[in-house]
Amino acid sequence: MTDESLFYRRFIEDVRRCAAGRAPASVAEIDLRVQAALAAPPQQRESRWARVVAAVGDLLTAFNGRSAAAGRLREFLRENADLERPRDVAITDFRFVQRVDGVLRLRDGRRVLMSARIPRAADASLDEVVAAPARRAAEWTVYGLCGGAAAAALWFAFVVPV
Repeated sequence: MTDESLFYRRFIEDVRRCAAGRAPASVAEIDLRVQAALAAPPQQRESRWARVVAAVGDLLTAFNGRSAAAGRLREFLRENADLERPRDVAITDFRFVQRVDGVLRLRDGRRVLMSARIPRAADASLDEVVAAPARRAAEWTVYGLCGGAAAAALWFAFVVPV
């Protein structure tokens, strides 16, 4: 067994003990997040572990236990406290993509770059995939079937004696 698989088994077992059967959905969510974090590529690993830290923090807030498993999870949170805090935004996080349309010369000799307009993406409407008359025919067929089923249900519920 690898160190990662041992960590995974013990960590999930601690989460299960801490929840004590009261939050199976939270345990399953943390299990999936840990698996995703262990399998993540290096550039995504930090954000995936931040999601694990947030989920474990929510679990410990909901179930304030004093067991050894809860203590190990609190220690995990203390060790990874920097992942729970969102990273500061820097100007280098933004990227502005522009195409230059031309250079404008002002009267005083300065030059200014003129940006080209960004063309709007064409709407991919459903008409391109399915023709409008065929789509309307399918819609009305579904409406008719559902209406007939509702009428039959009302008939058998209120008119036909039991």
